[in-house]
Amino acid sequence: MAYLLDYIKSRWAPKGSVVTAGVPPEQRVDRIPVTPELISRHLAGAPALPQTDAAHTVLYTALSDPLFLQTGARQLAQQLIANGLDAELETLVKWLTVLTLEVTRQMYIDAARDRDGAIGIRLFPIAAQPEAGIAALCNADEYGLGAGVYPFDAVPANPTPGQTCGFYIRVVIDD
Repeated sequence: MAYLLDYIKSRWAPKGSVVTAGVPPEQRVDRIPVTPELISRHLAGAPALPQTDAAHTVLYTALSDPLFLQTGARQLAQQLIANGLDAELETLVKWLTVLTLEVTRQMYIDAARDRDGAIGIRLFPIAAQPEAGIAALCNADEYGLGAGVYPFDAVPANPTPGQTCGFYIRVVIDD
């Protein structure tokens, strides 16, 4: 799903030094970039989900398995609920979709580091009229790389834990 979104977004990406990273199947990772901190951060933004240590562990284990990207949020949510996670299906599906997007964004960033001439990541607002915080991130030039461009190690996290991020990203190549 994320690769389809990348394709669709690349059709409307501005021309010039912003490019699509693209990760061929043979270069995809065996390890999913899920951390306990990522799980905790997004669970805090989803108060309708269980906030227990046991739930945290179950979600971390499930999201650390590379198969979760192939099975999708709905199937994983159904499996987790069938195995005893006390959550409403649609709430869990929404949250798992957010985590899927977070993980694929990080995989994109990690893969982009290896591109020849890549200097960072540029943020683009998803909404035509983004909220002030998203607009500020997409227009900031803290590193002298251009508006909304961040070095790989300084790409901002999703500012709305538990919800879909308000920006998408592209690799910036040094011309």
